[in-house]
Amino acid sequence: MDEPWGISGPQFLLIFGLALAVVLLVQISWPSIARSRRRSAPATVEAPLQPDVYQLAYLAGGSDRTVDTAIATLLEQELLRVSSKGKLSAIGKRPARKRLERAVHDAAQGGTATVAMVRKSPMVQPEVEKIRQDLERRGLLVAGDGLDGFRAGIVAGYAALLLIGIVRAVNGAQLDRPIGGLIGLLVVAGTLTLIAYGVRKGSQTSRPTDAGHAIVVRAREDAKAAEERPEEFAATNRSGNGTLLVGAAAVVALGGIALYPDEEMSTALISGGSSWTGGGGSSGGSSCSSGGSSCSSGSSCGGGSSCGGGGGCGG
Repeated sequence: MDEPWGISGPQFLLIFGLALAVVLLVQISWPSIARSRRRSAPATVEAPLQPDVYQLAYLAGGSDRTVDTAIATLLEQELLRVSSKGKLSAIGKRPARKRLERAVHDAAQGGTATVAMVRKSPMVQPEVEKIRQDLERRGLLVAGDGLDGFRAGIVAGYAALLLIGIVRAVNGAQLDRPIGGLIGLLVVAGTLTLIAYGVRKGSQTSRPTDAGHAIVVRAREDAKAAEERPEEFAATNRSGNGTLLVGAAAVVALGGIALYPDEEMSTALISGGSSWTGGGGSSGGSSCSSGGSSCSSGSSCGGGSSCGGGGGCGG
């Protein structure tokens, strides 16, 4: 057998090309698969002491979800209005309970801010950052997406194929064999290696740890229990073992601003948030309070100008 390495040129090109394709396919598909598996996985650790609704919102949907939850709270307390065009207006007294609520109220002064603008407000961002830092200190949040090791493995895979291809090309050239096709694949392999190396650190966006994931799973289970078995859940909360989820803020924290329980207000809020965080797999739907009471704000906006949470219509 006089073929280099016992493999003909066309055979080697086929094997080399297929190997590159496999590594590329894994590189593209695995991150989304891993994230999907994590979202659908059951809690694997016992949830620690429950956070407040804003910490829960950050664990369930990140920084935007946290701000959206504060907006929902202020709407329900009639300290904020939203126009049919998605403009937020601060009304009433400045909130005294939570610093994030105060910051959102301040950011909505003047009636020109949208949800997206409030999310990015320099008054709001420092308060959201404090929530993130507190969750990290408590071991509920960690920076990065957990795929740095995977990306390093992809770089190693490309580099190994590139090295094998170079050795084969040198050997083929020494034996006076045609290597034009292999040179083309080496260019592709080199390009893929450089791209993979450049993104090997991945996203540094914070993500919940197993303990943080357990909290969100438990909260969604409690929300579902509050809707399906209100009396039993109310008794559980009186004994101190349950998670108290009350009002529109809890709905938004678990499911996103699209689930705000007043449909007209929800539509207006979404129109003001250019990158709203919806869905989230909330098991609780729009009924998340203890004792079985619905989270509906109970208001309907006539006149079309602006809506206050939980009450009548603003002028």
